[in-house]
Amino acid sequence: MRRILLAAIIIVSLFIYFPVFCFVEEIIIEGNNLVPSEEIIKTSEINGKILAFYNKNETINKIMGIKLIKDIRIEQVSFNKIKLLLKEKDIIMSANISGTLGHIDENSKFIKNISEYLIKNYPILTIESESQIKKGVLLLKLLNKEKVFISDDISEILIDKIMGATIFTNDGIEIYLGKEEFKKKIKNLAIILKNGKDKNMKESFIDVSNINKGVVNYNL
Repeated sequence: MRRILLAAIIIVSLFIYFPVFCFVEEIIIEGNNLVPSEEIIKTSEINGKILAFYNKNETINKIMGIKLIKDIRIEQVSFNKIKLLLKEKDIIMSANISGTLGHIDENSKFIKNISEYLIKNYPILTIESESQIKKGVLLLKLLNKEKVFISDDISEILIDKIMGATIFTNDGIEIYLGKEEFKKKIKNLAIILKNGKDKNMKESFIDVSNINKGVVNYNL
């Protein structure tokens, strides 16, 4: 009798803490900043249904079909309540790739048709092919890392296979970097910008394509 009682307690405990199924009447969404909770719940197609081991992966796959979702974990709260713990992709740039518009995430992935979710403006990366995305992302990260510009300062990064890279800022500076050795060139750019600030002069054009010298035009 004691063994039967102990077995029953173990089974009930396992069912409470590691339930086999859940009749979903309430869904809690956490971690979403851009994708509306209502869309996530609707996409999951699990509200009012039984969530079990067999269809949990199916539910995850449906939600992962939302382009901004990076990761999802399902946590069962009770017999009728689940929690969806989400991670969204970090969008860092807009993109114009030979006329095709989209956005770029922190992993240099090009994503189309997500503008409806986004609430801010991003630096535009204008390039000729997707093979140049990583170079544009590298430039943006170097500018941020070296504290030359934050993303909100940058209007556009233009990369041309022949001419190389050009940066346009929101306050009207055009910066020509040319090709390669971007880390050194951006360090030189930081020095030029500091000198201009110290002299209370505003740059209109900067050419740091030659790592041994820079050319600067100031606003009159």
